[in-house]
Amino acid sequence: MHRRSRATRSAATLVVALAVLTVTALGSPAWAHTALTTSDPAAGATLDTVPGQISLTFSGLVRADGSTVTVTGGAGAPVTVGAPSAADTTLTVPVTGLANGRYQAVWRVIAGDGHAMNGDFSFTVAAPAPPPTPTPTQTSTTSTSAPTAAVTSATSTAPEVIRPAPDDSGGGHGWILAVIGAGIAAFAIIAAIFVIKRRRPTRREP
Repeated sequence: MHRRSRATRSAATLVVALAVLTVTALGSPAWAHTALTTSDPAAGATLDTVPGQISLTFSGLVRADGSTVTVTGGAGAPVTVGAPSAADTTLTVPVTGLANGRYQAVWRVIAGDGHAMNGDFSFTVAAPAPPPTPTPTQTSTTSTSAPTAAVTSATSTAPEVIRPAPDDSGGGHGWILAVIGAGIAAFAIIAAIFVIKRRRPTRREP
C-alpha cells in the first residue's frame, strides 16, 4: 500500500511538472505568432510631407522574400512601390509618386519562422503647396529688357559731334553776282556807244 501511494504521488508530481513546462513553453515568444507593432506612416496619420518609404516593424524576425506591400490612392489608383528589404524585425519598401490625398497600404509579410501575416492601414498626405514658379513670359520680358536699357544708356551717353555750318559767303551765290556784274558792264558799254554815235555830226552830201 505504501509503495502504491508513493508511485501515485510521483506520477502526479510528474504530470504537474509537465503541465507547468507546457504552459510556460506555449507562453514564451518562441511559440507566439509574430505581429505588427508599429508602422511608419502610422495608421490614420496625417502627414505634412510626402513620404518616400513605408516601414513595418513586427514583434519578431521577418523576411523580405515572399513579403509584399501595395499602396493605392483614394480613387483606387496604384502607387509605385519598390522591392521590400528586411532588417531584423523591420520591413521597408520605397514608394514614389505620392501626392496630397488619402492612401491605403495592404501588406503580407513572412515571419522568420515562415508564418505568413497580413493586414492593412491608411494614412493621409496633406503637404503645403509649393510656391509658384515664374512663367516663361515673365522670364522673357526680364531678359530682353536689360539689353534695351543698355542700348538706351549707351545712346544717351554717346558724345555729341558738332559739324561746322556751311559758308554762304561764296560758292553757291558767287556766280549769280558775277553774271549780274557782267550784264551791268555790257549795258554800260552799249549805252556809251549809242551816246557817242548821236553826238557825231551827220555829213551832208553836195
